[in-house]
Amino acid sequence: MTVAGAFRAISDDEARSHLERYFGLGEWTGNEYAGSHFDSFGMNGEAAFTSDDLISVSCLSVHVPAPAALGILGHRSAEITALLEMIPNDVALQDIPLDEHDKYFGEDSPCLLLWRLLRAQDAQRWGVGATTASKLLARKRPDLIPIYDSVVARVTGFKDSTGTWRAWHEAFATDLELLGRLEALRSTIGRDDLSLLRILDVVLWMHGSQDAEALGNVDQDVS
Repeated sequence: MTVAGAFRAISDDEARSHLERYFGLGEWTGNEYAGSHFDSFGMNGEAAFTSDDLISVSCLSVHVPAPAALGILGHRSAEITALLEMIPNDVALQDIPLDEHDKYFGEDSPCLLLWRLLRAQDAQRWGVGATTASKLLARKRPDLIPIYDSVVARVTGFKDSTGTWRAWHEAFATDLELLGRLEALRSTIGRDDLSLLRILDVVLWMHGSQDAEALGNVDQDVS
């Protein structure tokens, strides 16, 4: 299974229903999922990570441990902000040619260096796994960084986070049908404020979480 393949297995009607239910639209008004607030809670355009960003990821059922929170907001905040400022906030994944993948996501790229720093891979681990790191990055660069968790990984066929940035980039850079469907769905639900990455993430997550066998995995911070 691939990112695009997983999406093709979901009909437009099912995808729209997933989005409406998740964001509390139509018949689901007032019954939105907590995760629907991830994209808007405390969003103020701050260049650095703030406490609101850490709270927002909790809407997606992950917890930033105290040592990590103190590092992200405190003694490592300058390093983190410097890397974050090197990652463009006006570029969407679908706008980057696939042959420029390494420029944005390869070894020594700001994205990968910040990923490693958020996970404290250069020091004593502070409890941030791939899921939480991806959600923190997606909070700040929603058009560029895909969210990774166990449900979406299972639906798309990934055993861990290795190679997921490349897979999502390949889908977004080469599959015009995929982009067209996502744009149409976003327009249909009237949420043009959301990135296409987020639209796809929600559809895949909702689809995967309907499987009872996956319900025990949705909150895990997987690698």
